[in-house]
Amino acid sequence: MTRLENLKNKIRKLENLAVAFSGGVDSSLLVKVAHDALGERALAITICSPYMSEREIKEAIEFAKFHGIRHEILKVGILNEIKHNPQNRCYLCKKAVFTLLIARARELGFSNVADGTNRDDLSEYRPGLHAKEELGVISPLINLSKAEIRELSQELNLTTANKPSYACLLTRLPHDRDFAEDELSLIERVENLLIKSGYANIRARFDGKAFKLQMSGADMAKFTADANFKAIVREINSLGKFEILLDLKGLREENLK
Repeated sequence: MTRLENLKNKIRKLENLAVAFSGGVDSSLLVKVAHDALGERALAITICSPYMSEREIKEAIEFAKFHGIRHEILKVGILNEIKHNPQNRCYLCKKAVFTLLIARARELGFSNVADGTNRDDLSEYRPGLHAKEELGVISPLINLSKAEIRELSQELNLTTANKPSYACLLTRLPHDRDFAEDELSLIERVENLLIKSGYANIRARFDGKAFKLQMSGADMAKFTADANFKAIVREINSLGKFEILLDLKGLREENLK
């Protein structure tokens, strides 16, 4: 039995499944296989909040529509517990958001809720994983590595197969500091500009005074040599009075969040 058939059989045994669907590589594979196995008894639920990228939400909507997947958008605001971006933000956020997501799934008749956690996630510091485990959220992809998930996505011809990994916009801000929604919009505008300019795997860290742009070493060399480099910097600079820095250490694995 192939890995794909094994995954589909595992999901089919659940009889119904609501998936926390961000539009990323992992959740896209999971929701597509769930839809193939369960049809209308599979549901994608996407969280829409000020700290989630509008670009990614739009991509999630387009993905679900293209594949005919049942899809719900669940709007949430910024929780009081995380408005200061505390160190345990991820745990607090996941606990609250998954509680709402589970409640909505139950209203629609779904007894099983899953996320796209994969095997590689277990080797990283991800406090949010504890929150979803406490709530009984299952992870059908837990025995697959990120590379294997990308391979299966390619097998299914999913547009997300080579999509870079992203995280919520709050990860671009320092911990233990008040922030405004305007800052989140600003961060997204800068990242969208860089993505549009051909630099997909980037982070625009912001501390209120300066942007620190992080990208791979290869992209950094390409960026500084880009004929549009000065134009891109001018456009970022036009968004406000702050310094624009390039992190010479590059985009490291521990900085992907």
